[in-house]
Amino acid sequence: MGNYYELCDFCLLILSSRFSNACNFSNEDTLDAVVIVIHSWILVYNPKFGHSHTNFMARIADILAEAGHEVTSLMPVIDPSIHNCTTKSRIIPVERGKTAASMFDEFTSIKSDLFSASYFDVVKSYRVREFFGGVFPAQCRVLLDNERLMQELQAEKFDGMIVEHFDMCGVGLVELIKPTAFISVSTATVFGSLQQDEFGIPSALSYDPAMFISYFNVHSIWDRLWNLIADWVFCLQLSFVRNEIDALFQEKFGKDYPSVREIGSHSAYVFVNAEPLIDYAAPTISQVIYIAGIGAKEPKKLDVDWEAVLLKRPRSVLISFGSMVKSIYLPDDVKMAFVDTFRSFPDVTFIWKYEAEDDFAKEVGAKVDNIVLSRSQEPAGFHHSRRNGIYPRNGNERRIFVPVFAEQPRNAGMMEHNGLGKVIDKHEMANASKIIEVLREVLENPSYYDNAQRTAAMLRSKPFSSREQLIKYTEFAAEFGPSAALRPQSFDMNWIEYNNADIIAVGVLIIIIAATISVKIILSVVTGCSIAKQIKND
Repeated sequence: MGNYYELCDFCLLILSSRFSNACNFSNEDTLDAVVIVIHSWILVYNPKFGHSHTNFMARIADILAEAGHEVTSLMPVIDPSIHNCTTKSRIIPVERGKTAASMFDEFTSIKSDLFSASYFDVVKSYRVREFFGGVFPAQCRVLLDNERLMQELQAEKFDGMIVEHFDMCGVGLVELIKPTAFISVSTATVFGSLQQDEFGIPSALSYDPAMFISYFNVHSIWDRLWNLIADWVFCLQLSFVRNEIDALFQEKFGKDYPSVREIGSHSAYVFVNAEPLIDYAAPTISQVIYIAGIGAKEPKKLDVDWEAVLLKRPRSVLISFGSMVKSIYLPDDVKMAFVDTFRSFPDVTFIWKYEAEDDFAKEVGAKVDNIVLSRSQEPAGFHHSRRNGIYPRNGNERRIFVPVFAEQPRNAGMMEHNGLGKVIDKHEMANASKIIEVLREVLENPSYYDNAQRTAAMLRSKPFSSREQLIKYTEFAAEFGPSAALRPQSFDMNWIEYNNADIIAVGVLIIIIAATISVKIILSVVTGCSIAKQIKND
């Protein structure tokens, strides 16, 4: 009964070489051997933008620091409300500029709309595109204008540099800082085709769901069509920032400065916050290393107050919508649907992460006996992150997923696909009957518990942990640099070559020529026979 994962029956969740002597010797004449400890100097580019992004990159920094490496976290500030998360690396903050601050503050005003907005809303997708294409380059300019900092970073001669492949400013910096090797990171559990292209990974949109897809029947022509559309919408949102970052670096350092795609193609490895054992099977390459789960912290022992809360009833349910879509932003009809649901399960304690003591909290939430409202981002013993929170840990968790935006629909869909939970469409959340139906299914159907137990056991028994892979591959890259053998030749091919369009065109041309000649021959033979027959008749 030591932590939340042992007590909570299920969770409602929403778903990133330097050498030093080890010893001092006073008598060199008696020295037979020198013990050398390898330390690498690592730079982690970690913009403070979203909690899950920052937390995942911070865990990378701290794990490498714990392994004995000197780690520096370069942290451009976009959202000042986010904690640094890293406690073991040296932090270099880059305070946000006025332009980035203005853009971010304006964008956050649409948070209340995310719960009701369609994943395929082109207007909002274009707004997201404009935001990403504006705020990241704006803060990147602040960083590049700090010439003294840039000179200091270049002088450090880092062995390794780790950058998230979302804010592409970090990728552009690689060419300036010139580490021995650099590693790309995807804090998301899934790539969009734009990122797949940047990593050299072949896309498989006929059977691999895109970011915004929760339900996908590969045998349905309509589902495959929607998958293509979803991928296009995602590309629309992210492509603009790539172009703007390229334009910024070329403005600052000349037209010959390589594009972020060109720089990114030379990454030694790609660390991905994904777990193949609970994902959809899809093509990959040798550079991709899966390190899912490193962003999740170990559960803390519950304090007395929380133990008392969880022991009130035989079952407890945690409701959390993460840091981007807070419960206070939910529409009133959705909040009331939750309340009606909670009243239908009097033997269950519902712990709801609710971020403010507003009128709803005072007038409704406080009056329902089996609801506990918590304003904490991480209540004692509880941990949630929209990416890291989806993975089974000890197998006691049963889950319902209400995806809201970004890759959450796909995350939720893959969990249901693997029998680890149920998905409710966010547009059905005002329907209390639907919530009650799904909740009862998850609580009473033993298959969800059995699947969670089996999956958790598999994850615990993996030959190599995510932590081990992170450390070993980083050390390997810092020592040897990138390997040309791991870089797909597709990076150097144009669209025609990659898709064999030239071969297909030549083949089609040959077929047309052959068909034309065959038709002419047949017509000649038919015409000749007709003439001969006519002559014979005459």
